Amino acid sequence: MKTIDHIAILVENLEISQKWYENNCGAQLIFSDSKYKRMKMNNTTIALIDKKHYKHAHVGLLVENYCDLPSNLGEIVQHRDGTTGCYVEDPDGNVVEFIHYSEECKRNMKI
Repeated sequence: MKTIDHIAILVENLEISQKWYENNCGAQLIFSDSKYKRMKMNNTTIALIDKKHYKHAHVGLLVENYCDLPSNLGEIVQHRDGTTGCYVEDPDGNVVEFIHYSEECKRNMKI
């Protein structure tokens, strides 16, 4: 059984959305760049993704071992934050990302 790692939502303005999630949900920023912010919550993370750079919101499912990324279903992508993902569509066109964290990435994000 997989664990939900994050929920990625499309936003118009990263800064405004960051402040909203901090003030209204108690989220804490753990990674940020010009296209994406990762906000830690008690039971998961929210990825705020800039609508100008990304097409799809998605659900991220944690993969413990790199070799378990489903490369037969989609392309393996190395992310700027050090994670590795594989994006696939479910039968209804919803996007699911299978995501793996290297040990270094876990230390950097304090996961």
